[in-house]
Amino acid sequence: MEKIKLDFHIHSYYSPDGNMKPKDILETAMYKGLDVISVTDHNSTKGGIETRDYAEKKDLSIKVIVGQEVKTLSGEIIVLNLEEEIPKNMTLEETITYGKKGFLIAPHPFDKFRKGIGDDLDSINEKIDAIEIFNSRTLLSAHNRLAEAYAKSNNIPGIAGSDSHFSEELGSSYFILESKRTTPSIFKNIKEGKISIHGRQTGVKPHLKTSMIPFFK
Repeated sequence: MEKIKLDFHIHSYYSPDGNMKPKDILETAMYKGLDVISVTDHNSTKGGIETRDYAEKKDLSIKVIVGQEVKTLSGEIIVLNLEEEIPKNMTLEETITYGKKGFLIAPHPFDKFRKGIGDDLDSINEKIDAIEIFNSRTLLSAHNRLAEAYAKSNNIPGIAGSDSHFSEELGSSYFILESKRTTPSIFKNIKEGKISIHGRQTGVKPHLKTSMIPFFK
């Protein structure tokens, strides 16, 4: 086992509000010292699959786990390691059932300015695998602290994610894990809570840039 650096919340140009191509994601992630990433586009696995396939074709050292950030009627859920795209706008329970073969994460759950699932987390907290307790795009640090407190009080592993839509955001938050670089080992060691959180908030600027992306696509 070794200490590895991970960012499980990255958007590619397959997200309506993202612009990063797989090649750019990989080059930036490796430059920033990341060992494992997950591309989690809105309601799509295309970016994750394309990025993983590119990394494998070029025999890059970085590991890519396919992911998707799924919109539910309660908010968003991240599902990793499942290539099938999950339909959006289902109930939270239906989405969890649909994605149960994957690794389930509640991203920015208490962010009141975005699509966190908030108090509905109570209904699924025994079915999710991790909570994003630090999200770089969360504007108020209090919202990240609420997620951290909830994870601790419910004995759910906490991870960090940059929620990057642009190269300069990638790796702005991440977590360190002692694990082998295999998907089963990574998930197993996250569940055992062998995690340290690192990161910084990226402020308002990325949100402003994101709001402009649809006009240029």
